[in-house]
Amino acid sequence: MSIQPTVSTAASRYQANSNPVEDTSKKPSASELSEANKRQLNQTILDNQLSLSLQSDDKAMNLLYRAISDAVEKRLAAQSPRGQNQDNSPEATAETGLNKTYSNEDTSPQATADRIVGFATNFYQAFREQNPELNDEDGLEQFMQEIGKGIDQGFADARDILTGLKKLEGKVATDIDETYSLIQQGLQEFKERTLKPKTEDITG
Repeated sequence: MSIQPTVSTAASRYQANSNPVEDTSKKPSASELSEANKRQLNQTILDNQLSLSLQSDDKAMNLLYRAISDAVEKRLAAQSPRGQNQDNSPEATAETGLNKTYSNEDTSPQATADRIVGFATNFYQAFREQNPELNDEDGLEQFMQEIGKGIDQGFADARDILTGLKKLEGKVATDIDETYSLIQQGLQEFKERTLKPKTEDITG
């Protein structure tokens, strides 16, 4: 199959840096070897992206979900020593997101938003346990800020990749925008539900 896309933005950047180191007459340093491996990985990711971009638009929503879930998880994990060295680059996001299989799954904006909100808010209890010095209101506010930043980062990563693949247009663009709005609604509802018992205790 011959693919001759006019790839731009993230995808073109990956492609431009994808030539592996082949000069065996030199003895590359560890950092040079690492960089060569990264370039090879980027080329593999780009190839997968170009192939999958010709398939169903559902792939775009799957990528969006994975990009956001990875960004949220890694942002929260970065607050503890164990999370400091995880790779949250668009390349890593693309690799896991585009290669993940979602069988018979609803990829509509509402369903995707519900999954993202559910995934992100499931971290709340763990966050509170890691931050016992915060009261309930401050803890919830800080948690919402953290997952909000992770969600925005995930959207930025997904948009960057999809723009490079020229997939961020038409129905895909509309669905992603709608998904973002629905996520914000879902997060607000979670915040209100979480605060409601406390409010009722005070006024009751």
